[in-house]
Amino acid sequence: MKKLAVVLAAVMVAALALPVSAATVDLGGKLTSKVYHDFAKGAGASTDLELTLGVGLVGEQNVKGVIKMSAMKWRFNLAEEAGAMFVRPTERGSLTAYLEARGPYWTGGPSVVTRIGDLELAYSPFILDTDAVDGISVSGATIGSVGIDGFYGWANGMTVRGARAKTEFAGVGIDGALAKVGDAETDYMAHATARPIPDLAIEGLYAAQSNTHTSAMRAAAAYKIPFLPLPVTASAGYRRTGLDFNPTFRSRATGNPVTGEEGVAAITAGLDTSVAGFSIAVDGEILGDDNDGKLDDERSIGAAVGTKVGWIHVAAGHKVTQKDLTEETHSTINTTTLGVGFSERSILPNLVMSASYNGTITDFSLAGMRHVAKAAIGADVGAFRGVSVSGMIDTLPGDGPGRKLGVEYGAPCGVKLGYSYEDYANAAKDTNRIYAGLEVSF
Repeated sequence: MKKLAVVLAAVMVAALALPVSAATVDLGGKLTSKVYHDFAKGAGASTDLELTLGVGLVGEQNVKGVIKMSAMKWRFNLAEEAGAMFVRPTERGSLTAYLEARGPYWTGGPSVVTRIGDLELAYSPFILDTDAVDGISVSGATIGSVGIDGFYGWANGMTVRGARAKTEFAGVGIDGALAKVGDAETDYMAHATARPIPDLAIEGLYAAQSNTHTSAMRAAAAYKIPFLPLPVTASAGYRRTGLDFNPTFRSRATGNPVTGEEGVAAITAGLDTSVAGFSIAVDGEILGDDNDGKLDDERSIGAAVGTKVGWIHVAAGHKVTQKDLTEETHSTINTTTLGVGFSERSILPNLVMSASYNGTITDFSLAGMRHVAKAAIGADVGAFRGVSVSGMIDTLPGDGPGRKLGVEYGAPCGVKLGYSYEDYANAAKDTNRIYAGLEVSF
């Protein structure tokens, strides 16, 4: 279906452009290319291309055609015979193409956005947040105070269709979404927000997946207490996610609200305030992770304080976590965090710098303390104009790099020259390369 979308977009752009030759036609885009030599893995290159064709039609309608080709990569081994330099791409990248029209379907009607080709659907991170569907979508339609979006398409050999509606009345916001994937799966979501009294905000969400008969629930409230001498905000929340809750087109991005929450039920509560330039927060949580809805596996309480000394931010916190509560002997973990840093700041004329340090101590043991230090500096003076340097060290990196170093120079001719080094626990991910890149927008 990707190839069909590309062909369809190209044909429609041509068909629409011909009868409106007197209209305004804008062609734009961006081309980015980069070549590198990795001291351990050899040489390679990558190319990104984005083309946009915009056509202004009679009646103030606008049609835009977009083709994006991202991250086509080659890798060469210069140590072998010359013939090895002529190789197929190691990664062909992704190709996105679509047509987008803005305007009404009839004279004097409401303006909507119609898209044909590769769709970008972000109805809800719980059930539908993806760019993997090809088809047609209409967004921005209104019936009275109700906004309506809908789509029909295909992905992974299945028909995918859905709709979303949202409205607001009497201070209550309501939105819901439905996605039908093939014949077996129906995912839906309902979400509401309200401010029933001043300084009180309430939010609730329910999402479900039909083929696994599972659901996810979220509820939260925050209240700024008015009658105290200090500005205190109290908050509370509840969340529960079924073990098998996994809609096909839910968000997979880092930090999405489902990954890691499968089978979990939890209640949270917290207080935060500020006094004499210090921000103070206290929070707690009781949690169960056996998919039975019981809150009997883990509990924690923590406190954090932060302030600003001049232009330097300072923060500290401590958290106590008890696990295995149903066992005869449960474990207790003490976590202490320390942080200091400053955002981008001019330390000398035409010289800016940012830096941060975060330390994590587990069970009061300095031997296993985690240190994370970051720094970046940029110059805009003399021979160093356009030079930037950044670095990072993490003593317990997990899946991320333990050490990073980057040096880049933006030459007056537009070429970017640089050096990049990343050190991972998995040596296969390491990079140690010099590179040259160029970007052109038109």
